[in-house]
Amino acid sequence: MVVDVHAHLYPRAFMEALAAEGPRHGVSLTADAPPVLCFEGIRFWRYTEAFWSPELRLKQMDAARVDRQVLSLGPPMMYWADPELGRELCRVYNDETAAVVRRHPDRFVGFAAVPLQRPEAALAELERAIHGLGLTGIGIGSNIHGTQLDHPDLAPFWARVEALGVPLFVHPINPAGHGNLHDYRLDLAVGFPFDTTIAAARLIYGGVLERHPRLRICLAHLGGALPALRERLVIGWQVGREAFGAAFKITRSPEHYMEQLWFDTLSYYAPALLAGIACVGADRLLIGSDAPFAVGDLARSVTEIEGFAFLTARDRARILGENALRYLQG
Repeated sequence: MVVDVHAHLYPRAFMEALAAEGPRHGVSLTADAPPVLCFEGIRFWRYTEAFWSPELRLKQMDAARVDRQVLSLGPPMMYWADPELGRELCRVYNDETAAVVRRHPDRFVGFAAVPLQRPEAALAELERAIHGLGLTGIGIGSNIHGTQLDHPDLAPFWARVEALGVPLFVHPINPAGHGNLHDYRLDLAVGFPFDTTIAAARLIYGGVLERHPRLRICLAHLGGALPALRERLVIGWQVGREAFGAAFKITRSPEHYMEQLWFDTLSYYAPALLAGIACVGADRLLIGSDAPFAVGDLARSVTEIEGFAFLTARDRARILGENALRYLQG
């Protein structure tokens, strides 16, 4: 079985709600055919049929020999909205995603969106999505409109996710605290992977993974720069404590917590994939495509692993699907 854990769905009802309420927050859809989503003053991406049509997606999956796909919300998510609008957008998204999964339960897995700009509302929607709608996991951003993932206000969320025993997928969104990143679309090229890296470092240094060792967290895009910076995080922990008195919230080396994470394999550069294997092990890597965004390639996400010369046949089978079943089911 081949399982793609990193794919996106943007149901039409969700986009209609966004188009109706988003402009007062600077988020809109153009009148083009197909329309373009505008965010932070730029034309962010084009809303083509593959973003909303399960039937088209199934044809693409069949052509790429993908058996199952995990659907989650991607950029710009909904943290830009006021809390009430964020809650309503999440409800629409989760209802629509659950309906797609019910129609195709053997092909799609649904991850819920939750309005983390108001953590108590996120907890309520999390319960509704998992217990009421039957969604399998949660998809969140690498920051919550500038709030980092180790912020104390999010502590109840992490505790509840661990208690529920559901998987969680972290996808980068508009990087926090950086200006001019839309020049040359640097947000896509470097901003997104480095925001993922900062999110991971804060989950580690801030003690979230130590306090909640049963969390199943997958990071998009091969963990950002984390495979290349694994030793740097260890050095930062050592020097930060010894030379600068930095207040880390962990009792063991960062390497221990990195190995609790999962990465998708969304990198078509062999040395990067080798670094990912070295960082967390082949048993923690999962196929990811970023479908239907242009930066990803569903078929190539599969063939790159099938043809990767530095994997044993056993590890190849794990990455193509077996690891994903463990990640999803616990």
